Amino acid sequence: MAKLNLDYYDQNVDEAYSDGDVENELLQLAIDGECDWFKDGRWPVVYHFSHLRHNILNWFPFNKDSSILEIGAGCGALTGLFCEKASNVVAVELTKKRAQINFERHRKYENLEIIVGDFNNIPIDSNFDYVIINGVLEYAKYMIDSQNPYRDFLVRSSAFLKDNGKMLLAIENRFGLKYFAGSKEDHTGEYFSGINGYIHQEKVRTFTKEELIEQIQMANLHAAKFYYPYPDYKFPLEIFTDQTVNSRFPTVPAYPLDMSRVKTFEEAQVYRSLMKMGRMNEFSNSFLVEISKVSGDISEDISYVKLSTNRNESFRICTYFNSSQTSVIKKATSPSAEKHILRMENYSNYPYDSGLIKNIDGEMNSKGLCFPFISRRNLQEELLEYASNEEQSYCISKIIHFRETLYGLIEKRSLEPSDEFIQIFGTEKPSESLRWRRNSNIDLIAGNIFLLEDSYQVIDYEWHINCETPLEFVLWRMLQQLVSEHVLLDDILKPTLIELVGINKETENCFKIWEKHFADEYVGIKNLHLLAKDTIPLDFQKTEIRQMQESLIHSTLFYDLGAGFSDSHYEISRADYTDHGLSVTFSKEQFCNVVKLRWDPLEGSASIIQILKVETDGEFEDVKPINADEILGDNSYKFFTFDPQFELLGNFSNASHVTIVFLCEILDWTEGYQKKEEENSITQSELEEVKTQYINTQNALKETEDQLQRAKATLDSKVQQVNELHVELCKAQEELEQMLKQMKEQRIKTAAKVLLYGRNIRRAKDE
Repeated sequence: MAKLNLDYYDQNVDEAYSDGDVENELLQLAIDGECDWFKDGRWPVVYHFSHLRHNILNWFPFNKDSSILEIGAGCGALTGLFCEKASNVVAVELTKKRAQINFERHRKYENLEIIVGDFNNIPIDSNFDYVIINGVLEYAKYMIDSQNPYRDFLVRSSAFLKDNGKMLLAIENRFGLKYFAGSKEDHTGEYFSGINGYIHQEKVRTFTKEELIEQIQMANLHAAKFYYPYPDYKFPLEIFTDQTVNSRFPTVPAYPLDMSRVKTFEEAQVYRSLMKMGRMNEFSNSFLVEISKVSGDISEDISYVKLSTNRNESFRICTYFNSSQTSVIKKATSPSAEKHILRMENYSNYPYDSGLIKNIDGEMNSKGLCFPFISRRNLQEELLEYASNEEQSYCISKIIHFRETLYGLIEKRSLEPSDEFIQIFGTEKPSESLRWRRNSNIDLIAGNIFLLEDSYQVIDYEWHINCETPLEFVLWRMLQQLVSEHVLLDDILKPTLIELVGINKETENCFKIWEKHFADEYVGIKNLHLLAKDTIPLDFQKTEIRQMQESLIHSTLFYDLGAGFSDSHYEISRADYTDHGLSVTFSKEQFCNVVKLRWDPLEGSASIIQILKVETDGEFEDVKPINADEILGDNSYKFFTFDPQFELLGNFSNASHVTIVFLCEILDWTEGYQKKEEENSITQSELEEVKTQYINTQNALKETEDQLQRAKATLDSKVQQVNELHVELCKAQEELEQMLKQMKEQRIKTAAKVLLYGRNIRRAKDE
């Protein structure tokens, strides 16, 4: 039984990388031992449990008695594969939950130890023949705190490698074509995140081919060979190398399984262009790199791999070319598929009834079932050439010739399908007599047929059926494949397909049922397109127009009624999109009193405005830009200001409307901003001087104000003193007036006394 080692487990870093609560479900699925990942369909289940994850390395010729260290084993997507390929496997995983899932899935393997913990802190004493880093290097910054964690991760990983060992590293290409074509960056979930160089300080990091080679070299390692998994390293169906990536176009479609995406261009066409330029290796979606400690180490003798593993386990095989492309080898990717390879060997050099169709000779050796590589054109390529040259008659005649060769002298007859036939194709019965034949090759597609003067040579004959099968079904499958995969042949063959085969419509419906049963039930094909997320075509022109519509360009016409332009006399109208450009119409009664017109096309954006035409029932003369920063010619003007303005010249006093047709290109706001910054920098010193003068004046005013405050306080004090003196004076005056009054009264009294005394004296004298 496998060993789960928790000696180095650190709970503090356990949740550094997790899919969340779904991992509890994954653990239960692993414990139960049953998981139909295809039926479930959720990305975490598909990603962790699909056997198609093995495709990245199930074809690789590991030495039988080798040892493997898997760094970042996760939930064990590849661990079981390594246990079957090597004598000793150590899988290191940071999180306990994922390690437990891996353990429950692979507990039966005696040659497996799963260590939970940070591999930087695990003292692994032994060295290994292979060190696997599958989708882990991009997270090095989470694990290593250094100036270059990616180089240091490779250095640390290579310490566990034998001198003649190999490191196998799989990672996305930062410049993968799919990211340009509309796929989100796998780790950030953002469009163009990697292409833009992770400018938002993301901790995850992938590399271009050149950047990855640089990291490998800085770790004192050597990239012995690059492989290019297609569509990517997670679910590859084909593996290319530098010998084939620019010469062989992928034969399988690519589907977005984890996230929806947009479609920015025809990816296949750009792929072909990059192949023609010899640059597809730089734009492969993913890399698989064979790395060694020693420069010049011999890499594996492989130039191309085709993986046929989306099937029931007993039919999972791969096909690969050697480096010199002189041999084609087919081998099983699972032990139970060995019988399928042996069954193919039985039909090596097999002649069909007419003797003019014959399987190519194959030979079994230690690598697998080997065939010579054929470089001649096949039947499919010839048919496509005729179709592209619009030579439909030649195309049809080629098919008829092959049909006559295939059918030969076999007579039509009615036949009750055998039990073996029903197991393979189902219970549906044809409605007419057919050419039943034992040992028919039902996968006799045009791409597997090569012309030798008047005879045909067949490759890839893995689907010979022992029981009797109609030859019409064989031909129908060949034509159906041509129609479904090649648009050029669809128009030519589809209208006459059943006539070419020689069947009626009811029999074709029967064939469709057989085909579905064969693919879904017998072979067990897992069509990944059924799990694919949405691909949304992106029309940039429509998007631009929609964006412009959403921003609702409003134009304003200002009227000068004799007192200049003002915010009181204007009209706002929305610019509508037409086939000729934007069109805006103004129709206010104020035209009758207008002296001048000023048109503001939009507000709030730097722009390029091109005047196409001005229509009015008034007398229009010309359009004059008021504040354009640059005249571009052809009535086009560039405005860095966010408020472009034109003056309409002419006599509009009798006009009832003015219509302006124009084109508008919104500029990046930074362009106008930078222009204004340049203009501002010219007057910055003047502004600083004015600012200094302002500050000095402000200080002088403050000082004067202080002086005035002090003078006012002095004046207030003096006024108070005067008021107090005034009060005292008033009081003294009152006292003086009282004294004068008293003195006056005293004088009167005295005078009265004197007068009275004098009278009395005179009277006395008289007497």
